[in-house]
Amino acid sequence: MSKLVRKNVLLDPQALKRAQRILRTRSESEAIREAINLVAFRKAVIDGFDRVAGKAPDFPDVWEE
Repeated sequence: MSKLVRKNVLLDPQALKRAQRILRTRSESEAIREAINLVAFRKAVIDGFDRVAGKAPDFPDVWEE
């Protein structure tokens, strides 16, 4: 893990508890770190899809009838 920094942020306590439950983290800080990592991962996945879009022109569109 990289170096951690202390930040003072305002968060909705119910949303934080919900995220902690969903992510199954032991601490609120761990839930926040995991949520931030998931946002970065989501961005990488979307960027990857964007890069390969249109790379296979002969690939059929499965949604067309």
